[in-house]
Amino acid sequence: MKISIIIPVYNAEKTIRRAIASIDTKHQYEIICINDGSTDNSKRELEKLQKEYKHVIIINQTNQGAAASRNAGIANMTGDVFMFLDADDEFLPSRIDFMADYYQQDDDVDIVIGQIGREKDGDWQTIYSHQAIQKLDKVNLGQCPDMMQSIGPGAKMFNAKFADLRFDEDVVFCEEHTFIISAYKKARDIQLLPDVVYGYNEQDGSVTDQRTDQFVSYMQDAVKVRARVMDILSLREARTYYSYRMDELIVSYLLQAYVEKNAVITKQLLDLVTTYINEMQKTDYDGKAMFRIVKVVEQGSKKWNKAMYQQWRDTLLRVGIGRPNYYRFKAELLPKRARFRGKMKLKQLLNR
Repeated sequence: MKISIIIPVYNAEKTIRRAIASIDTKHQYEIICINDGSTDNSKRELEKLQKEYKHVIIINQTNQGAAASRNAGIANMTGDVFMFLDADDEFLPSRIDFMADYYQQDDDVDIVIGQIGREKDGDWQTIYSHQAIQKLDKVNLGQCPDMMQSIGPGAKMFNAKFADLRFDEDVVFCEEHTFIISAYKKARDIQLLPDVVYGYNEQDGSVTDQRTDQFVSYMQDAVKVRARVMDILSLREARTYYSYRMDELIVSYLLQAYVEKNAVITKQLLDLVTTYINEMQKTDYDGKAMFRIVKVVEQGSKKWNKAMYQQWRDTLLRVGIGRPNYYRFKAELLPKRARFRGKMKLKQLLNR
């Protein structure tokens, strides 16, 4: 069996060596590194690594983003299975072959999902929200919608038949969702593993670190991605679970990060949230996710005025959520500004 490992590389001169050095397997393999228009010394570092590791293939392209980089890797892979590795992350020792063993044990297994770990006190800790899939089991998407907790490309081994799928190149935020969900739906059996196989390392300057500066485009991307995924999912239970994953664990935290930095309510913010809430009405959604979005906007923002609140109230009334009049809102709700808990890094929420 041949394994293709695809690594998008953008300004990763300091971490790419660690990523490539972490790849150890007894199987035939290739490491496809897509240099996405790096402006640092990534290209030179890749060329040095190519001399040291005979399996390294370098593809240079103008800067097009992580989605286009992964798509270029898929288009050029020759393996029987393929995996993704971010240039600032790493595989844990012997874990690639550990996953490959389970893949080869059953011809019906099309995807193997291992656990992602965060380093803490010298040990790799699993992600708390992934508890439901931290088990040894063979499932499909209908049986286990919880697998959508692991919605990023890391810690997964894919059958090469999924090489016809592509990441969304027209968005930056959540560009991996349609690829991952399409693969989950198409797969016959998916092997879940409770073991940590992949370690991620948060780096300054990542896309998710820029979330408040890119808030408008991220919200616009979220609307597009949500609609695409909901079109893919045929089961109501799966759509409702995706709403929890997307609306509560991603979009509400994006909103939270924004209002913590920009607390004054604006018409632009209300327009963006209104558009998103209207998108939620087009399909099944999780009620708790909706109310967390409402809570973040109402209790995270300040300097409401009557016109702003009326726009907000009308939005919610149209979707069946009653709100008090403006004066009661000011007297009873505004003093209860929320101290939001669970300030999780969006990298953890988005890519894992």
